[in-house]
Amino acid sequence: MARPTARVLAVLELLQAGGTHTVADLAERLAVDERTVRRYIEHLRDLDIPVDGTRGRYGGYRLARHYRMPPLMLTDEEALAVVWALLVSGRSRSGPAPALAVDSAAAKIRRVLPALLAQRIGAVVETVDFTTSREGGQDGDERADDGMATVLLPLAEAARDRRPVTFGYTTRQGQAAQRSVQPHGVVAHHSRLYLTGFDVSRQAVRTFRLDRIAGVRLLEGTFAAPAGSDPVEQVVGPLAPSPQLHEVSVLIRADMAHVRSRIPETLASVTPVDPQAEKGDGWLRVFLRAERLEWVAGTLAMLDSPFIIEYPHALRDVVTALGKRLITAADAANGDGAVIA
Repeated sequence: MARPTARVLAVLELLQAGGTHTVADLAERLAVDERTVRRYIEHLRDLDIPVDGTRGRYGGYRLARHYRMPPLMLTDEEALAVVWALLVSGRSRSGPAPALAVDSAAAKIRRVLPALLAQRIGAVVETVDFTTSREGGQDGDERADDGMATVLLPLAEAARDRRPVTFGYTTRQGQAAQRSVQPHGVVAHHSRLYLTGFDVSRQAVRTFRLDRIAGVRLLEGTFAAPAGSDPVEQVVGPLAPSPQLHEVSVLIRADMAHVRSRIPETLASVTPVDPQAEKGDGWLRVFLRAERLEWVAGTLAMLDSPFIIEYPHALRDVVTALGKRLITAADAANGDGAVIA
């Protein structure tokens, strides 16, 4: 606290803790002389903060009785950053403080925020879920940009209040689109934030990355929450059903980490096969829904592990066709060893 302003604020913080603080005590804690402490007190009084002075052997300074500090002056982004840090600490159990202390600190911060901002932060606390509590791992820092708070706050509010929203969305292919969604919840998973909800235009449950969302706008009316909907399961489990998706089930003989290196949790469920009842030890059953079977075939080729296609039968034809193309390309190599496409 080399700057005088920082020390003045430090004096205020000490006084807010309650009780009477002697000049000697304040001087010692701030590493300044007593004359400087008195000057800091005058600075606070110049800011219309009522600091009472008491004389005598046990005299000192204290805030005037019944004085209440004004609402905590934080921007939306700053308030979200503070509460978010507490949420990550509490939900992941990675912080140094017990869960009760984390919840208490978050509640105190929310109480001193301006009413509207406190409501929006409350929506984040109530609606955002973390996959860490179910998986036992830890999420990294969300790759947020300057506009993330302006997206998260209204979406969390809409999910809590069951209000439909519309927003601009950039697809994986980089195409801009406008979506109308009934938001179910927000999930923090593996360093990213995801919105789950019912896409009205496509009439299907969808998952959206928050860093691809812009221009959130509330729509009129409310909607009923679907029975048994679980935002976390929607994000970490297989993709939601859709007429445009192929249901795929494949047995792969590989370890879990190797499969996950090519097929992330957001795309497929991976479960060990019972060695007593099925193929034997070391097999995994991978279930997913994919728009293109060609992508599934290419992914299986990249895994370079034994696999058995359970369904659909059409995937076998696609894999066979891919194998033939690779063999043809290899046989077409010229004398220099270059492959002729």
